[in-house]
Amino acid sequence: MKALVILFLSFNLYANETTPYSTAQFLEEINVVIDQVVAPPEEPCIDCKVEDNLISEADPLPTTFRRGSLYFNKMCENFVKEDGSLGVWGDMIVNYIDNTEGASDIYLYDEVRGMTASPYTCPNWYNLNNQQRKRFWVWMFASIAQVESSCDPTKVNTGPVPDATDRPTGLFQLNQVKRNRMWRGENCKFETGYTATIKPENQIKCSMDIMMEILKGRRGIYRGSGRIFPTNSYWEKLRPNHSQTGGPIGELVRNYPPCKATP
Repeated sequence: MKALVILFLSFNLYANETTPYSTAQFLEEINVVIDQVVAPPEEPCIDCKVEDNLISEADPLPTTFRRGSLYFNKMCENFVKEDGSLGVWGDMIVNYIDNTEGASDIYLYDEVRGMTASPYTCPNWYNLNNQQRKRFWVWMFASIAQVESSCDPTKVNTGPVPDATDRPTGLFQLNQVKRNRMWRGENCKFETGYTATIKPENQIKCSMDIMMEILKGRRGIYRGSGRIFPTNSYWEKLRPNHSQTGGPIGELVRNYPPCKATP
């Protein structure tokens, strides 16, 4: 850059006392320097954002038991298949981000809080392209579903709950009673009852609405920090009183390879 500045200043002094032929030669020299300064590096790019169509889809969920480490139930492969391609539930998440008004601005935002700062959910977030970021959210919701229901869409919480007539149900343990969840988002207004509540599409779209409000921070209905965790959240295990780093959900999602996070 310094070379460009020096050449530019030299040209301003030199141009008034030179012939057209010499000026052309001088401009050629400037172009040589410009090419040297702005030419792409010959070495492979490390930790830099790549085009969306250049990424590999080889990041399957870890579903094999590992002593001392968390892993995903095989049913979670409905989010990400064994070969790393998206499952039907993963496709629903990507479709939500692509087609819901305002969703891509929030979910793919460079400055999602807590990614590259505490609790460092995805330290490499800045360098992820949009396709990688969408896949991060597939991993995120797979992690929540693993902890909430072991990715079993028919799961009902049979333990102690605030209201025994409205037990948390499904992938993300949502309310069965419509009036108790309809305020959380447009996609949370599906009908009351077990049958409607266990449908993965209803679970996923409602949960995406909830997460979008969480990411809005003070502007959202949860008035939280804007981080995925720790924050005021629908999901208890993402709240500050449970863990500052997302607990088992945080541990699972930090396994997403492009994030280069420490589980």
